[in-house]
Amino acid sequence: MHRKLLSFFRLLFLASILISAGFLSCLAAMRFAIRGSEVTVPDLVGKTVHEGIRLVGLSELRLKVETHRFDDRLASDLIISQTPFAYSKLKRSRNVRVTVSLGAKKVPVPDLKGESLRACQIALLERGLTLGVVSSVHSDLAEMDRIISQDPLPQTALSPLVNLLVSSGKKSRAYLMPDLTGSNLEEVSKVIEVSGFKLGAVNYQSLPGLLKGTIFRQNPPPGYKLVEGSSIDLEVCR
Repeated sequence: MHRKLLSFFRLLFLASILISAGFLSCLAAMRFAIRGSEVTVPDLVGKTVHEGIRLVGLSELRLKVETHRFDDRLASDLIISQTPFAYSKLKRSRNVRVTVSLGAKKVPVPDLKGESLRACQIALLERGLTLGVVSSVHSDLAEMDRIISQDPLPQTALSPLVNLLVSSGKKSRAYLMPDLTGSNLEEVSKVIEVSGFKLGAVNYQSLPGLLKGTIFRQNPPPGYKLVEGSSIDLEVCR
């Protein structure tokens, strides 16, 4: 009876080993079959749609364009992104979904000539445009802070960057300060006014040997560089 039981358990053990081996072999075969049907997804970003179709076709996959959107970096018809990602695994005949660029968004540039710099900043911001390089130059025709010219020109649908040339007003003429000492205040005052300067502070002092109204000190001193609108202070004999 003991031998019969021992033989029975041996047979049962061998049967369990065979069943386990068969099950593991089945799993291995299934895994191999699954892996054998997978392929590597190619990198499509930056490629044209036509090139993308060719690349996924080589991997026995299909390309599906899901959406289009504007992109400042990639030109029109270039692939921006993909799902699944490049170099991941995917079963054959499945779709690789992509987003395709429409290129940079083109907005008509407004006419900014004659506007103030602040008004231009607001106008560009409202249209989704960007203020680029702002240069300034003296102008006898345009007031200070007014736009003289722009790049791109008005109504040009190009890049969103707009460069401006702004007026810094009329260029002030420069003069060398003359020597006014010994001159009469009344005469000098008239010359200062017609020359585009301002008569500043006038201080009076009593000095022996000088006639009343004679200038004996000035600021700025002789030889100093003056521009239009500068003030000249004088000290005069009382």
